[in-house]
Amino acid sequence: MKAFNKTSYRIYEVSSVFNKIILSHMESYDGSKKQKLKAFLNDLKQAGCISGMIGEFIYHSDCKAFYIAHLEDLESIKTDVEASVGDSIANRYELPHYTFMCWLCFEEYCFDLYVNIFE
Repeated sequence: MKAFNKTSYRIYEVSSVFNKIILSHMESYDGSKKQKLKAFLNDLKQAGCISGMIGEFIYHSDCKAFYIAHLEDLESIKTDVEASVGDSIANRYELPHYTFMCWLCFEEYCFDLYVNIFE
């Protein structure tokens, strides 16, 4: 999907995995591909990963495996986000670090896509 090229995070290898997750979840929405993407991203903006809407990131064990596989990219994305907001990002739910990182980076990736495509 061409829209995925609009994110500034496309430089990270994990972006292709995030894209696959998004594509699999947006299929349950109605409309054109762009409408489906917008609806999915809106739902994620409202509910976040904490809602359980992203099956790949529900269980801590799944998040841990994902984090280990993509550790460098996820830590780099967090660093990028902190640099852009000018402050550190707190794990306010006191989640295991790997779950926090998966949720943070996936949500930031999706937010960046939304802003660059729809705003």
